[in-house]
Amino acid sequence: MPSQAAVRLDVRLLLRIDNRVLLARPPDDVWHVLPGGPVEGGETTDDALERQVGRLAGPRVVSRQFVGAVEHDGSLTGRSPESADNHVLSVLFAGVWPADIPTPSRWGDHSLVPVDVDVLLATRLRPLSMAEAVRRWLAEGWPLWRGLDPLGGTRRLPSLASLRSQLFARREELRTLAFRDAAVAMCALVTVADGHIDPTEREGLRAFAATDPVLSQFPEQDTVRLFEEHLDRLSTDLPAGRRVALAEIAKVRGRVAQAAAVVRFGEVIGLVDGEFVASERAVVREAALTLGLDPAEFSL
Repeated sequence: MPSQAAVRLDVRLLLRIDNRVLLARPPDDVWHVLPGGPVEGGETTDDALERQVGRLAGPRVVSRQFVGAVEHDGSLTGRSPESADNHVLSVLFAGVWPADIPTPSRWGDHSLVPVDVDVLLATRLRPLSMAEAVRRWLAEGWPLWRGLDPLGGTRRLPSLASLRSQLFARREELRTLAFRDAAVAMCALVTVADGHIDPTEREGLRAFAATDPVLSQFPEQDTVRLFEEHLDRLSTDLPAGRRVALAEIAKVRGRVAQAAAVVRFGEVIGLVDGEFVASERAVVREAALTLGLDPAEFSL
């Protein structure tokens, strides 16, 4: 019987400087990593974190927060057959860079690169499973546990309750009319993802749009009216209706938290009836691309 590889523990630091994060780039490499390293024998993760922070700015990095934990195998994707014998558990923390300390340009033999949060999606950060946890935390503020993916398998979506809890927790950031318009358009697109509108489903989604804790921050009559207008356009001319809906969704492109929340709304609508079918996934995936987001980060 083959022996099972021991899990190696390491700690990584997401250092923020205003609206930027500090990434490390190894020599002769186009990919970035989070500063950090292995937890040594006899150390706690706190000890290792202090040691790694000390290599940059001493113990003065403040507002330390838990970002998440990611299991991976050290490969680019975080899970590959070639690295199947490796098993690493990376514990991620975030801290704020002290304003009175100049930003260094080196960390050991790595270059340090400040990257704007708004362009982090297009930045090569490995492993990809860790990049997902970082981007998700920056967008939604929720710590993420990312388990080791099965080889050749697909990840599961969060539960409906988890998705709705995440949206509810961010509701104060989702009070703009642009977000309302994008979220309602997303709801309408998922409703007609299979090409037709069932009257019962239409009534149920109308009630959802009026009573959802996030959407109910807006006047009910306006939310329902927008939803009905989208459904009317989609039922009359599906391609034209889709173009209008995607244009509404694009209103929040570049607003990281709101864009991610719109995609989450699509997943919620897809899961409400218990099954997020392929046609609904395809619609939400298209919306994610319209928003400049990576569908893989939402398991689409």
